Amino acid sequence: MTMKSIPLFQQSEAREALKKRCREAKVSIKLIEDLVDAVSEQIGKERKRGLPDRIESLLDPACEDVTD
Repeated sequence: MTMKSIPLFQQSEAREALKKRCREAKVSIKLIEDLVDAVSEQIGKERKRGLPDRIESLLDPACEDVTD
């Protein structure tokens, strides 16, 4: 399942609101889509094996501009 298949994000108003918020937060909509997909793939599984590593790998490139 991809985020684009989630009914809420197929609605143009919701999609535009998400895009606007991503621009304001300077977060890639692609990153949000990938994170939602990673979690969606684990729905129904008792153990979320590999999910933390996948999330970390998605966030790692996005964190290059973050300073301590």
